Amino acid sequence: MSKLKKIDKLLKVKELRRRLAEMEAAKASREMHMASLAVEDAKHEQIRIRETAATRRQERLKKVIEPGQNPSLQNARIVNVYAITDQEIQESAFNTELKEQQLNESQERLKLEQSKLARFLQLEERTRKLCDKLVDMKKVEAARQG
Repeated sequence: MSKLKKIDKLLKVKELRRRLAEMEAAKASREMHMASLAVEDAKHEQIRIRETAATRRQERLKKVIEPGQNPSLQNARIVNVYAITDQEIQESAFNTELKEQQLNESQERLKLEQSKLARFLQLEERTRKLCDKLVDMKKVEAARQG
């Protein structure tokens, strides 16, 4: 492999590594924003469920309570209606907590990817002089070859 091809290969690898680091940081940023939106949606859903719990409970109770049925059976069903509504509220709170954990994880990943990119850019700045020399060598080599 000629010196000119080796120099081209080094420059191309450096550029590809920088692009990859930038893409990973952008991907992590996008994931963090999506997780943030998911947390907001989960919070709104939790609020909606809590605010509408009483009306949903009343609708369920109307379906359960029928005249002429066994009162003990109706009492058991009423307890189930309350338990179902409470479970919905707990599930929405759990879902919100889960989304917040996912947001925290994506924020940590974003920090990691940004620090990787920053380290890479620092190294790139340090090696810029070397790359400039490589470009100059490439020009000299091209002039020699003709």
